[in-house]
Amino acid sequence: MSKIEELPASDDEHTYDHKNNNVFLAFIDTTVKESDKLTVEDTFIGGEPVWLHPDSVPDAKLLECGSCHSTDNMKLLLQAFSPLDDEQVEEVQSKYTNNINLDSINPDDDRVLYVFICSKCQRRDNSICCIRGVKKNEGTNTTTTTDDKIASVVADEGKNFQINPFDLNNNDQANPFGSNPFQASDDANPFAKPADITSEDKNGKVEPSVKTLRKLHDSEKDKEFDASKSFKNYLLFVEEERFNNKPDHLKLPKNLKINKEALELSDTNIEEDLDKNPVKMDPRTEKLSQFLDDDTFQKFQEIVGYNPSQVLRYDLGGTPLFYSKIANIKLFENVIPKPEYNPSSRRVFEMQLMPKMILDLEETVSVKEGMEWGTIMVFSDMENYTPNFDEHKVGYVKESVKIQWESRT
Repeated sequence: MSKIEELPASDDEHTYDHKNNNVFLAFIDTTVKESDKLTVEDTFIGGEPVWLHPDSVPDAKLLECGSCHSTDNMKLLLQAFSPLDDEQVEEVQSKYTNNINLDSINPDDDRVLYVFICSKCQRRDNSICCIRGVKKNEGTNTTTTTDDKIASVVADEGKNFQINPFDLNNNDQANPFGSNPFQASDDANPFAKPADITSEDKNGKVEPSVKTLRKLHDSEKDKEFDASKSFKNYLLFVEEERFNNKPDHLKLPKNLKINKEALELSDTNIEEDLDKNPVKMDPRTEKLSQFLDDDTFQKFQEIVGYNPSQVLRYDLGGTPLFYSKIANIKLFENVIPKPEYNPSSRRVFEMQLMPKMILDLEETVSVKEGMEWGTIMVFSDMENYTPNFDEHKVGYVKESVKIQWESRT
């Protein structure tokens, strides 16, 4: 069975309950500079992959385009550091089975998801792939759960300049989501709102503020890249999905009045529909929708509209935010192939790439060669099983990807 299939349209409406989800969003933080040294614990889009060990790279077969069977045009879309913990995975597995298997779950292991696209095989099956890499590390520290670490970040109103969205395995007590190159000192609060002031360390040495360090970093030269081999490189930061401010395009003018007679509505059904959902008549909403008859796409636009800059959604074991209608959600779940390397398990939704990413990665817009996907959904083995590890305790497998393409109509 193909790991990538274009999802057919249907008349079934998909509802997305955004009030009770546990989704985390990733946004562009900063361009990668020449002085930046990326590691496996960084999460970024574009650039070149950082493998789990310099001498441990995936088998060439895993890196091939599934359509043209070449590695020449495969470009990195995303590298996401995404460790797991027992409590998190047990909750996901319990939704599907009573036989909980946590043998391959260790929060001390390095776990990375790599998503690649073939720049020469637009809209073809298997032209986008995801590789999951795991590096086994010594350690048994499982006392800090996912929820504990997430809570420690979202509880503060401030925002770290370089948060690793999915780093659940860092012993730095000051910053549980990864190191912060803009942090002024070990005693500084990495989540406090930065002030443009200097501070002194215990030896009386003057240290620049976080804000000053950020300005200095932004003024550095961007890391150069070969456009034929990679996209421009950006670091990401994470925030919990929130719905604080209703997007302007979903708001109706306060004094809006609709003259039904002027619209010459002779069909009773049209009048009733207008009464129930006047937003459909708002031209600002209609301009945002490519599929004016697609309620799923309308819902996609509504949810994304609250956080329009998101480039990635992470929700292990959750439900994707579909870009367009699918024939049947249950049937859709059934076509996600089981891991061929672990057939007794199943794959679950883990994350999806959002179309805003295209605007960031592509320096120039090309109708013929530009990317045109609506969303890329990644499904991973819920047991996190890896069949083989090399002498560096590194192993790679290919996970399942589903794509909803941009409409050409």
